Amino acid sequence: MNAWSPYPLLRLLVPFLAGIAAGISVSSFTFMPVPAIVILVFLLAGTRLVPLLVPGYGCRWITGLFINGFLLVAGFDLVALHRPCNDPAYPGPRADRLFVAVVDEAPTYSKGPVKITLDVRYRMERDHWVRTSLHALAYLQSRPGAWSLQYGDQLLVRTVFSEITDNSNPHTFSYPAYLKNKGVTHRGYAGMHAWTMLHARPAGLVKRVAFRFRDRLMNLMRENHVEGREFAVASALLLGYVGDIDAGLRRDYSASGAMHILSVSGMHVGIIYVFLEFLLGFLNKSKPGRFCKAVILFIFIWFYALLTGMSPCVLRSAAMLSLPILGKAMNRSTGMFNILAASVIILLAMDPFLMVDVSFQLSYLAVTGIVILYKPVYDLYVTSAWLPDKIWSIMAMSIAAQLATLPVTLYTFHQFPNYFMLTNIFVVPLSSLVIYTGIATLAVGTVPVVSLLAAKALIFLVWLLNWIIHFVEELPCSTIRGIFISGPEMYLLYLVIGAGFLFLTRRQTVFLWLFLAGTIAFNLLVIDFKLDRLHASGFTVFNSGHSGLMEVSCQDRAMVFYQGIAPGDSLAQKMNQDILSADLNARGICYCRSYWSGRPHPGGPGPFFMPCSQPGNFIQAGTHRIGVLNKSVPKGFRGSIRVEYLVLSMNPAVKIADICRIYHPRLIIIDATNTRFRTQKWLQEAGVLKVSCHAVSIGGAFEKEF
Repeated sequence: MNAWSPYPLLRLLVPFLAGIAAGISVSSFTFMPVPAIVILVFLLAGTRLVPLLVPGYGCRWITGLFINGFLLVAGFDLVALHRPCNDPAYPGPRADRLFVAVVDEAPTYSKGPVKITLDVRYRMERDHWVRTSLHALAYLQSRPGAWSLQYGDQLLVRTVFSEITDNSNPHTFSYPAYLKNKGVTHRGYAGMHAWTMLHARPAGLVKRVAFRFRDRLMNLMRENHVEGREFAVASALLLGYVGDIDAGLRRDYSASGAMHILSVSGMHVGIIYVFLEFLLGFLNKSKPGRFCKAVILFIFIWFYALLTGMSPCVLRSAAMLSLPILGKAMNRSTGMFNILAASVIILLAMDPFLMVDVSFQLSYLAVTGIVILYKPVYDLYVTSAWLPDKIWSIMAMSIAAQLATLPVTLYTFHQFPNYFMLTNIFVVPLSSLVIYTGIATLAVGTVPVVSLLAAKALIFLVWLLNWIIHFVEELPCSTIRGIFISGPEMYLLYLVIGAGFLFLTRRQTVFLWLFLAGTIAFNLLVIDFKLDRLHASGFTVFNSGHSGLMEVSCQDRAMVFYQGIAPGDSLAQKMNQDILSADLNARGICYCRSYWSGRPHPGGPGPFFMPCSQPGNFIQAGTHRIGVLNKSVPKGFRGSIRVEYLVLSMNPAVKIADICRIYHPRLIIIDATNTRFRTQKWLQEAGVLKVSCHAVSIGGAFEKEF
């Protein structure tokens, strides 16, 4: 018997994922509907005609080839179809004039402008409206009525939408890339009088009702005096609203390995499902009752998914729970792997770019790990005592999920929570209690005494949850940070984990050899990286907000040069340190020295530390000379100083023509200390003179390996 036979949907998932992965990797592909439809029809017809033209069991592989080809091409075409630039109504990298747009997500309010995601549908073109397909991040200057904006509201906006460029730093989270994976390609700013709300019928009625209902439930908690951090965590746990979670709270949950608690995920949807299953248990007595129960469960689960913002984790849980519900209603048996595969196919068919969403990946990996690894891990310790068994059950589930998500977690977040098992022993049952207590608090509303007691219980439980999380985070060595692995190393880790698991469960020698081969290959990659560092040297200019940050590195040593900030500027220094630490850890640099502009450098960096010197505003790194221009050039200066790279810093009043005449640089680099106006002016001058110029605030950090 074929080992794949019990999992038909899992077999279909493999070519579909391969097609989506190929489509995402080929970003320049232009979607052409007619050829795509012709190819798909040909492959689909082949699956029906081949059995008729070539009968026989031995030729079934030809049919399978056509099916796999169809799914491969379908996945590839889906990516091209969902890519915004392939839409004929896509306006290009820059769009201005007057727009009609729809609020696409719940707005984010702060002291400054209102941050909002817009679905731009029309633009004014020569006195008539033209259809436009554009998702943009907009910043609207606050005005009366701004705080009442909701999902689905239609706005008239006069602004310039510019394509979002990747201005991130190396080895750090790229917010522009995150937005582009969500389909948000542009951003713009509108002043107080440049936007107004249209009195038109709101779009997305169902989602709008769900968000309004969520706001009402959040107001209920506020009316019951749930405030501060307790309100922030309770609203995140119950309703998926994370706007009130501060940086310190987020750091505590992340470092202790409990970040999944703050995002509504499968556990939360599962608890809601169990709660509804218990309430509707009386409908199991008849066939019509079971059908009604399935419909009610289906509606409530998807309404809750809408309520919490339709995050990838919630979509996965809702899709996975919906399939067994429908299967029970039709008296059909379902397998867990087929359910997983079916839910992946459904969600990726709706949005193929979910495949590169980290929360989507971790959600499915965690569930897959629990399905495959939980039972073998749980069987390692058997006890008849109730409490130890329950504790070990939670630990086994944590180990299974952690093993399945470990390589992706290390690759993406570069840290590992050492006490994740200790955290989950307390957090999993306590968060379940918080959810049940929160449901009770919302259910009783503002009923006197009862609502107060329920709210007090909720506040205490959330306070206890936060205290435990903070206690674990403050334990010695709670988190290992600065772990950077490459893509090949991530896949090798999965090979090692999978081979080790199969050897322990099946006791076959081939898996032991595979485990050893994967381990050796992983270590060889690490050794190769360390050997490369022996000959590596480079120069980096970071995009660090409103301060200048440069780095010259050689082997495992680096010198860092700061422009525009003082050593005692703690806030700016903290931001720079985060950027710098990510780069140093990723490149294996162990020793670092820092220098500030305008301060004396006794003895200089020193040739014994690394082959680099800094005479004045110049950096001599080996045979490469780097200039730093942070003052205006004196009038009438006719000298000539040749440099390879010139960094413009601290907003000097100079012209590109004068820079080229004096310094003759191969490349001009504009750091983050310069104003946006002057940066744009320099870029325009460089474009006219055909001079190579790089602005880190627009194009991201500049990196050069010597």
